[in-house]
Order: sequence, then C-alpha cells, then structure tokens
Amino acid sequence: MKFIIEKNKLVKLLSKLISCVSTNNKNLILSNVLLLIKNKKLFFTVTNLDIEVNYSLNLSYKYIFREGEITVNIKKLYDLCRTFSSKSLLYFEYYKNIIKIYNKKSILYLSTLDVIDFPILNKNQFNFNYNFTISSILFKNIINSIYFSIGNNDVHYYLNGMLIEYFNNYYYFVTTDSYRISIYKLFNNFCINNKNDNFFFILSKKLVFELCKFFNFLKDDKKVNINFDKNVVKICFDNFIIYSNLIDGIFPDYRSILDYTKNYNYVNIDIDKLKNSLLRSLIISSYSFNFVTLTLNKNILNVYSNNTFNDELKENITVNYLGNKLKINLNVKFILDILNTIKNSSKIRFFFKDCKSIIKIDSCKSKYIIYMLMPIKL
Repeated sequence: MKFIIEKNKLVKLLSKLISCVSTNNKNLILSNVLLLIKNKKLFFTVTNLDIEVNYSLNLSYKYIFREGEITVNIKKLYDLCRTFSSKSLLYFEYYKNIIKIYNKKSILYLSTLDVIDFPILNKNQFNFNYNFTISSILFKNIINSIYFSIGNNDVHYYLNGMLIEYFNNYYYFVTTDSYRISIYKLFNNFCINNKNDNFFFILSKKLVFELCKFFNFLKDDKKVNINFDKNVVKICFDNFIIYSNLIDGIFPDYRSILDYTKNYNYVNIDIDKLKNSLLRSLIISSYSFNFVTLTLNKNILNVYSNNTFNDELKENITVNYLGNKLKINLNVKFILDILNTIKNSSKIRFFFKDCKSIIKIDSCKSKYIIYMLMPIKL
C-alpha cells in the first residue's frame, strides 16, 4: 500500500470516526482503523462490535501508487497527523507490519495489526426488507428534540434507544425512560417509503448520539437512506455507510396514551417566564428531590419549591385559566429538558386532566412534537 493524502482531509475525517472506536483494551484491534486502497478510493472502517462505520474517499489517480490494506491505532494516527502544517501532503507507505508516514521534513513509523483480525461484518448475510429516506437536517432536528428521554441503562433494555415506527401513513420517533415520553410525529410525505408497509425498529442510544455527531459535520442537507432487517440497520449518507445492531423488544404502547389525552384541557404559558422560574426552583429543589409544585387557579400559575433546609420559592405567572384549581407535582429537570428543546415558539401548552394523570406538553406552533410527563406522587 502506498498513497498520498491531504493532511486537512485526513484529520477532519479521523475526528469524525474516532468517537466510534472501542476503548476496550483487551482487544487492541478495536482501537484501530482499517485503511483500504481499492478502485482509486481510500476506504476507512472502524467498529466497536455494535456499530461499524465505513467511509469512502475519492483520491486522484496520481495520489495512488499501490493498493492494499492495513489497520493502525486511530487515536495515535489522529494525534500525530494533526501536528503537521495545515496544507501539507502526507505520504503513506506500508511494509513489514510498519506504516511509514512522511512529508518533506518529517518521518513517522507506526506499528500495525494484522488485517485478518479486524472484525468486519459479513454484509452478504443481511436481507434488508424495509427502507425509507429522510433528510439529514430533519433527522437531526428529530434527534435533538427527543433524545433526552432515552432510558439510561434501564433494566427494560428496549427503553435504551429510539423507536422508529411507520403506522397508517405516519412516522413516529419515540423515546421514553418510563417517567416521560417524547414523540415526534411526521406525515408520510416527509419521508420516501418504497413499500408503505407498517414497520417498527429500535435504534440504540449509542447509534442515535453518533448519528447526531455525524450530522453536525455535514455542511448541506443530505438524503439519509435507512435500510433494516430483523437485527441490523444500515444507514447511508454522504459517503458514510453505518451498520448497527438493533435493540430487540416491544416498545410501550404510546399511541393509546395519545388517544387518552385527546380531550384534555390545556393552558398556554410563556416559555421564558416559566423557564426562569423553574431554573430558580431547580436551585432550591436540588437540595432535596428535584420536584416542583405547579398550581393553576384563576388566571395564575403558582410555582413552588422547598427543601429540607426550609428554603422556599414562591412565584406567580399570569396565564389564561378559569377552570377548577389544579395542583401537580413534577420533576423540574424534566420540564426544563423540554423547554430547552423548543426553539420556534414563545408559548408552551400544558394539557391536563387531574393531578394524578399524565401531563401532555407541546409548543403552540409545532404540530409534530409531543411530550408527556408522569406526575410525582408524594
């Protein structure tokens, strides 16, 4: 193997891939990146056994001298290559288990591991029966809107990811940790679905976060093609091909909760006023149980928090409400997570039935995003 690559291109790409590499010191090959020169392209592959990321980079024919493949420690390669001057060309040459990296002034020698030991997925074993296409900007917005309610190492393993479901001409993107649910609902015309059959699958939390990182690198909106079978998903965009294991399980029946909350009453609340009040409440409540008491009564929303040191917060926010008095205890951090994701509206709507039933929240302008919280029983 012998080729030339621009330093800036290489470092930028390695910075994207390095977070996907395993830190498992027991298996050193998982800390490596596989480099393959074939058909005038340089292929990069990294894996942590759950997620495999492939990237193809076109190289000029004058920069390729000999085809081949190697594996080298990606962090070491990244740290060393970024020390070269920004516009320099780096020469790579492999022989006798050593990769030589040099330019006009410097020479580096890095050890490699046998390519045979690198765990690449056998792509021929997959039969992707379903696929759909979505824009990268939209997919990124969906993830940013609902990621915070993904379960964190929950014993119900199917909650540690994001559900994607197509049902009756709607796409549903759902996350929950049992105490709250976030739902992004899209009509069929936002995505391209070749079969239009109902389906569902669950992406792992790790994959969801990695996708968001990759989308942050994209300068323009790209088409994201998602293919999946029973156990594996394949996601393609902008020269990336990502394979990942799916979470096997049945998600909670969130659609029945949506139907249950259709006839709820609601009240509009100014987001900035509520957010500032809850931030103060968080400071007080963080010394105890992180809950806040919201009381609705005659055009007033009362925000109340206390703690074991007898510190208290009492604030009133003017709202348009003339119904019966309602008192609800909620996790203040959960409400702030929701408020921090709403960008396109100055108002938020609280839907409610009574102090014991689930609370539904959305922005006054968005028809697509719905949040639900369970009240705290004291």
